[in-house]
Amino acid sequence: MYISSIHIKNYRNFEDTEVLFNPGLNIIIGHNNAGKTNLIKALQLLFNRGSIGKPSIEDFNAKFSDFDKPPKIEISVKIKELKGEGEDGDDKNVVYDWLIKDSPNYVAQLTYVFELPSKHLKEYETVIQTAKGDGNNYDIRRCQELLFKKFLPKYVTRIYGGDPSRQEKADTENLDKFDFQFLDAIRDAEKQMFYGNNTLLRDILSYFLDYDLTKGASLEVLSEEELKTLEKREDEFREKSDALLNHLIGRIDKNQILQYSKDTGADRGGEPDFDAKVSEKEILFALRLIVKHLGLNIPIKNNGLGYNNLLFIALILAKMQMESSSSQMGENAKIFPILAIEEPEAHLHPSMQSKFLKFLNENLKSQKQARQIFISSHSTHITSAVGLDSVICLYKDYQNEYKIGYPGRVFDLNNKKDKNSKQYIERFLDATKSNMLFAERLIFVEGTAEQILLPCFAEYLELEDELIDTHTAIISVDSRTFNHFLKIFAYDELVNPYAINKTCVCITDADPTKKKGEKWISAFPFELDKGPNSNELSSHVAELKNDFETKHQNIFVYHPEAGKGVTLEYDLALQNPKSDLLITDAFPSQNSPHTANKYNSISSKGTLKEVMDEYMKSLAITDLQENRILKAIENSTWKEKDKKKALMAAIYLTIVKKSKGAHAFYLEKNLRDNYALGSKKQDFKIPGYIKNAITKVTS
Repeated sequence: MYISSIHIKNYRNFEDTEVLFNPGLNIIIGHNNAGKTNLIKALQLLFNRGSIGKPSIEDFNAKFSDFDKPPKIEISVKIKELKGEGEDGDDKNVVYDWLIKDSPNYVAQLTYVFELPSKHLKEYETVIQTAKGDGNNYDIRRCQELLFKKFLPKYVTRIYGGDPSRQEKADTENLDKFDFQFLDAIRDAEKQMFYGNNTLLRDILSYFLDYDLTKGASLEVLSEEELKTLEKREDEFREKSDALLNHLIGRIDKNQILQYSKDTGADRGGEPDFDAKVSEKEILFALRLIVKHLGLNIPIKNNGLGYNNLLFIALILAKMQMESSSSQMGENAKIFPILAIEEPEAHLHPSMQSKFLKFLNENLKSQKQARQIFISSHSTHITSAVGLDSVICLYKDYQNEYKIGYPGRVFDLNNKKDKNSKQYIERFLDATKSNMLFAERLIFVEGTAEQILLPCFAEYLELEDELIDTHTAIISVDSRTFNHFLKIFAYDELVNPYAINKTCVCITDADPTKKKGEKWISAFPFELDKGPNSNELSSHVAELKNDFETKHQNIFVYHPEAGKGVTLEYDLALQNPKSDLLITDAFPSQNSPHTANKYNSISSKGTLKEVMDEYMKSLAITDLQENRILKAIENSTWKEKDKKKALMAAIYLTIVKKSKGAHAFYLEKNLRDNYALGSKKQDFKIPGYIKNAITKVTS
């Protein structure tokens, strides 16, 4: 079985929200205050009742405003049958009285309620009327004060099994079969596991005493040979411990103690002496946990915080194994161990985060100390270490409403296209790209240059602070793979409700093409004939618009102007043909025909003929691309002014296209240095489609 869902009403930031869970591992992610901790706390109210007190007035959802009836917190979980190896033989027996569906696969339900008993309703109705104003509307603050002072102490907690309308209380014995271990982000691992007199460590040591022989089994199932070996070990312990204790007692001057006993009159109650017997469990108090490193014994308190937390988690898993052992715990053994960890990345560096997640995944599949795991996290490294199916994304959508996204569920695996998209994302979802699941807004770009330059462009538009304040992430993906990633955000309430409904802006090149023979090749706008043998925009731009922008209100596609633009670099030169800010140290060396000096020389010419003549001087004889550009410009019907700008843009793109990334780094520095000059800075125009994209995502 597994906890398949939780439905939370009027608890903390959850007004009325259902969250779906996966068997095994659940990674709960989201921005600060998205509700990650609250979700785990809601689970605790049901499965870890002793560790969390009654809710307070602050635990009611802040949006609650209808006080005609007393506010109530209601949390329901559904527990479903898990076919295959994940189903334990005793599972159904534990939840049998809570079933709301028996076959073909059973479903059980538990419902936690925190409410005012019905016998106090009349009193409540009378008192709450005093909190109404002239407009017959409730004064929320006054209602909360009355609730806190007069009624909250009378609230009761109940857990119902099965259909909650029947109000049949779930029996405590079966509730106790669930073992919920919660590790919060701020934990004192050292205090929890330093010495053997701590209950956690002592109990675990006791359970694993002679485990190599018993494997956790009870004595009645051990063989005669195993029982003899165990008895021999116990005899050996008694013999050695008696000798040790008698030796210790012999070193104690009992006469002095006896004299004090006689002097005080304490000997009337009996003569004091020392018992030379100690049990194996008692001597476990003397053990302390250390770390051996490079031949040294290091106390736990001297160990690093991160490693201590890993050791602590290891002890918790051992404890869960012990408490699930029927031989150790008898009828008190747990049936369903649950592990919940808050922000494990707080104490672990990135590679340890990945290793830790891999370990937990393997543990779920094999040893099953925990049968279901819930981890809340801000870590992109943890997110990228697991498959999409494990991720649950808590977020606010572009309308500022709390929503739940399930990246793994948006793909229909019976659809070949969806299946390929999911496989692609899981293969390339590194820590950088995982940021798209955490950010509040997104800009997808198709290259490193755009990723580097966009924040700088936002500064020129006086929007960089807004870009930061809106928690916008700029994610670089290959132009042909936008559709794979956008599928996660293609929200549709009816068709794709599991998608993440965030504002997504896509910035892509125009990449015009023309037909040459039977092949389509890239082209400059001035090479197009506007007929069936040329396209002003590439097919992938049309696909993005048709498949995503026109169908989803949260997705927007921006590109250079059709028939005029090509790439970012082309458009930068088109808008700023004479700007020396475009000249960077990433330009080819002076031995190349395309140098910064030569570009400056070309850009300084006035007429198109002068630009072309200067360009011809710089051409390498074998450079056919430039000859193609010149011929196309000559044959174009464009106006001379437009031809000149287009030629300069084409020359610029040709120069930088083999080193776009390095060029972007240097260009970003040029632009930042220029902006820092304030009123003395050079004018620099941001291409229109870039301006529109940044304005949209920050609005």
